[in-house]
Amino acid sequence: MKIFTRITPLALAFVTFTTAAQGSIIDITRPGDPIQIVNGANQGDADAGPPPAGEVESHAIDDVGQKYLNFLDLLSGISVTPSANPGNVPVTGLRFYSANDAVERDPASFVLYGSDAGLDGLWTAIASGNLALPDARNAGGNAVVIPPTGNLAASQQTVTFDNTTPYAHYQVIFPTLKNAAVANSMQIAEVEFLVVPEPATATLAGLALLGLGAIARRRR
Repeated sequence: MKIFTRITPLALAFVTFTTAAQGSIIDITRPGDPIQIVNGANQGDADAGPPPAGEVESHAIDDVGQKYLNFLDLLSGISVTPSANPGNVPVTGLRFYSANDAVERDPASFVLYGSDAGLDGLWTAIASGNLALPDARNAGGNAVVIPPTGNLAASQQTVTFDNTTPYAHYQVIFPTLKNAAVANSMQIAEVEFLVVPEPATATLAGLALLGLGAIARRRR
């Protein structure tokens, strides 16, 4: 009975740690990851040039609220090679953060693709759907911090979907906007590509805890 009493706290720690790891959700992109702009089609307004210098595509994954804007708006987006997915886990969610102005420019729908052939495809469709980003705005620049674990206090929308296939590269495009007839561009503050990490690391840590407990018992 004495041995059982000593093991129980360690076993509980092992189960709790593993469960917490399985329930966590993280973004697999990091600032500086290879990224490529996806240009769409101009709606017919006068603005059809490249993004402003301070609002280029890299701002979609820079972990702060500074936005990415594209004047070639309908079907515009990004292609990216995430660097923070060592377990090669499938993406099963996206989180979109509202930009700092002009609600009508917000994406109203998305399509997500995956590829193992590079940022130019060939692309396989993973998920699609409508969006309803909050009208509340996130401040631009560095005022809003968006870490890999997310910032649920910021203005954002999270979507989840079934996907069992991991890819090396991902592309997300925005076919429609909240009000394309008024908007001169598409804008988004941040896009997070979400995975539920494999519990392998947590399992190993839990086993290590049990091993330390066994060593301590032998020493006693």
